Amino acid sequence: MIINFLLSLIPICISTILATLTGGGTLFGILDYISFIGVLLLFSVAIFISGYGKIFCRIFSTKKKFQSLDLQELQKTDLALEFAGKILFYTAILIPILVLIYTLENYYNTPETLMHIGPNCAVLILSLLYLSLFELLIITLKAKVRKTVILYMAEENESVSDNEKTSSRNIIKMLLGILLFLIVCFLFGWISGIYAWGEHSLLDSILDIPFILIIAIYVLPLIALSENFTKLFGSIKLVFTGRKISVSQKNLYLNAVKTTMSLNWYAAFSGAICGWIGMLYNLEDISSLPANLAVSIIPFFYAGCLNLFLLLVEIRVTKAAE
Repeated sequence: MIINFLLSLIPICISTILATLTGGGTLFGILDYISFIGVLLLFSVAIFISGYGKIFCRIFSTKKKFQSLDLQELQKTDLALEFAGKILFYTAILIPILVLIYTLENYYNTPETLMHIGPNCAVLILSLLYLSLFELLIITLKAKVRKTVILYMAEENESVSDNEKTSSRNIIKMLLGILLFLIVCFLFGWISGIYAWGEHSLLDSILDIPFILIIAIYVLPLIALSENFTKLFGSIKLVFTGRKISVSQKNLYLNAVKTTMSLNWYAAFSGAICGWIGMLYNLEDISSLPANLAVSIIPFFYAGCLNLFLLLVEIRVTKAAE
């Protein structure tokens, strides 16, 4: 687990740096030792007070030690990671609230105060960025633990059909659905371009290759490190087949799909916050604020489209196990 934890830091750091530079920020803008240490300290104290601190530390164990855990210990580890995500959320929002209270209490309508309002607001949301990045780690590790639990609980004599013959009807239905979705998006963008009041059409506004790459760098390596990469594509492949699956296979597929959906949202949230921080540090030109804000929320559109597709995959997987 410790290897997975350390390897997970690599794509998270790379994507965060790319998102920061793409959003017009600097690396120093996302580094605030007080917020980072504050979130980490509050989280550590809270998780140990909860009584799950020792169990949570199993994520730092070696691969050999992790594989030696029995079912009950694995379930406790999964529960500890579940509580850790909730504790992280509440501890991370405390610091922004404190910074907001301090900023409002010391606000004066002077040029000097107005000059620092942007950086102060950037610091305000920094802990939310750390929350999102830590959640990406926890989701990745939790997906690996849950996969192990599912495999541990799988029935030994569970009969599974190996017939993966592709159904032409399912392929046609899926392709028609994708085509219909693209047509609707194109028509909406074309109509908005005709009646637009600005220079840019909707399609031009939402097409952002750097953010697509950033989300991919965030999500795909983490799915692979959670050892759910093959299960994710297996669930997508299931959409094009007419076969039935066992309950254990359903749980494995759903674990991969739901993990990817969660990673998509947090990846989009991380990219958006990096854009907001860069925007808040460059408030000299107020006229560029709406355009920068529009660019910063594009990741949510991509995450929404991906998760809509994965939701349909989740429904089909659930139906296949009936």
